[in-house]
Amino acid sequence: MRPRPVKLSWLIRSGRISPMSPIVLIAEKLGISWLMIFDEYVYGPTPGIIEASDLLIRALKPRSVIDLFGGSGSLSKLAMRNGVKNVTYVDMYPEAAKLNLADHMNGVRIIKSDVFSFLEGRIECDLLLADPPEELIDKTVNAVISRREVFRKAALIWLGPSGRSRRRIGLLRGRRMVEVVSAWGDSFAIFWKPGLRSEIMRVKLMLE
Repeated sequence: MRPRPVKLSWLIRSGRISPMSPIVLIAEKLGISWLMIFDEYVYGPTPGIIEASDLLIRALKPRSVIDLFGGSGSLSKLAMRNGVKNVTYVDMYPEAAKLNLADHMNGVRIIKSDVFSFLEGRIECDLLLADPPEELIDKTVNAVISRREVFRKAALIWLGPSGRSRRRIGLLRGRRMVEVVSAWGDSFAIFWKPGLRSEIMRVKLMLE
């Protein structure tokens, strides 16, 4: 079945999702009314990546953000709410994001594209955020490592649930200017550029 946008209020009324679910609470806080559903699985914002992204944005004060695998547009909206003026959203299925970001189109560019094809282009931002499907995490990490010139300040990548990401964490530990952090049961890799170590360590301390 083709992925499609569904109204958050319908998901709650139909019993597909609890009104006290973290996804619902975050969506309501950010003003997200539509989510994407894939084969009856609902994709929405989760607390770990929202908190990690929020802290990074506040610490680094980026002027531009690229939101890869943007889904519902939650991270794009979070960036705009934190004062980021130039946001680029990238996903193969942007239907829900177009509905959620309709009131912010002068501050966000929505690109319907394969993320890896997009990364091969001439792109640049201050902060890169990536929330890939679990089966694409390794490919995403490798793509960002090979294209570090894409971000001027930092990149945040979801590594998966902490219990299933030990192998990835082991491969990243010891690399220069990479820190693995945990939040809400998930693990994340933060890549950064020279001169920003103290800001990244501050974010890690606040998360853990």
